[in-house]
Amino acid sequence: MNEETRKAIATFRFQVIAPLVIRPPGPGESVRLMLDLSRRLWTTPDGQNVRIHRRTIARWVARWREHGYPGLLPEVRVDHGTRRLLPENVLQRAIELRREKPDRSVRTLIRTLELDKLVEPGQVKRSTLSHALCRAGVSRCEVKVAQEEYRRREAPYPNALWQADTQYALRLPDAAGRRHTIYLVACLDDYSRHVAAHYYPADDRPALADLLRRAILQRGLPEILYCDNGSNYKSRFLADACAELGVQLRHARPYRPQGKGKMERWFKTCDLQLNQEAQALIDHGRITTLDQAQEFLHAWLASEYNSRVHSATKECPDERLTHMDPEHPIRRVDPVTLTQAFLWKESRVVTSVGTISLEGNEYEVDHALARRKVTLRFDPFDLSHIFVEWQDKSYGEAVPLQLVRDYSRQVKAPPAPAQEEATQERSSYLHLLQAADEARRVEQAGRMRLAPGSDQT
Repeated sequence: MNEETRKAIATFRFQVIAPLVIRPPGPGESVRLMLDLSRRLWTTPDGQNVRIHRRTIARWVARWREHGYPGLLPEVRVDHGTRRLLPENVLQRAIELRREKPDRSVRTLIRTLELDKLVEPGQVKRSTLSHALCRAGVSRCEVKVAQEEYRRREAPYPNALWQADTQYALRLPDAAGRRHTIYLVACLDDYSRHVAAHYYPADDRPALADLLRRAILQRGLPEILYCDNGSNYKSRFLADACAELGVQLRHARPYRPQGKGKMERWFKTCDLQLNQEAQALIDHGRITTLDQAQEFLHAWLASEYNSRVHSATKECPDERLTHMDPEHPIRRVDPVTLTQAFLWKESRVVTSVGTISLEGNEYEVDHALARRKVTLRFDPFDLSHIFVEWQDKSYGEAVPLQLVRDYSRQVKAPPAPAQEEATQERSSYLHLLQAADEARRVEQAGRMRLAPGSDQT
């Protein structure tokens, strides 16, 4: 407690007892006035609302009459600045033990001090030592952070490491005016900083599978997929798909955001350059559908991010992605194999007449599978094609008998667009960007037609 705080407390105490000391009350008035003061709600200098007992008020009045204003100052402890419960040598030994191994619990530290004969068994309480270590700046978290070293790291070649994550991106209204959250799922190549991204109406497994299929078709298979600990990234579905494709799935350590710095930095760039502009167009009614937002996203990625020189690598992500390592060539996968890897799996028991039911739809399968529990593999976006397996053997495709749903219930449909679109007024930054991207594509197509060896008409 510093001197300024002590004076503030003394002033507060004087305000409480002022009616009793400025003008001495009469014989019967003193008791009545003290009861009235004790029933009031007072606000202390630290902002707390308290009631003060009349015995405390009487004690303050006695100190004022004997010493004046200095008598109302809080007393300073004689042992101020000294450690009353833990001797200095005991605390220093506990600090040394904590720094040697930050994961040691406080109970382990106390037991070690007891075995070292520094304290008697039961003398030091867990809360006492824990608070002392925190005041000394050697809590478990502080020591672990101080001992960790963070260095900038980069994958040695393209597709060696991908980072994938999801972000809240936009708020898109539907025809009724209700706003729906639009998610941005992105996948970044650690070496080139090349990004594949897409907007989705939900942060779920179908969105993640669709984004990864797009990225793999564009860039090839990664060796390592580095993800967050969200439910979609920790799902058995993603683990099985990565195992079938030969991709190592790795998750970030909980409460360690440092390993996802590149991904988080890209999300910030996307917010500043794209999402804010897109949200402004949404608020003015110039973006009414998810497909329109997708067009702006892909135009920005193609013409502004992936084709611009990156500040860290000093190269364009598109060009850096083409760097070839003879020892680590790009692993391509055919679309059929890729689709099979990301198919969902469900178990069903075939009826006695050789039919199964899935998502309310009815299918016919091989009658040899009657009354057997089979595995169904399907694309949640297209329930017209269901593949049947039993005991790791394929039994072909089920024949649809009655299709009630075209896609799974777990696939969230985009919000219905508003009935009327606003008039397209002056072109915005994203509209100009979209036009520039279209011109760039036309120019590239013209160069390819005029290149030597190409067919010219």
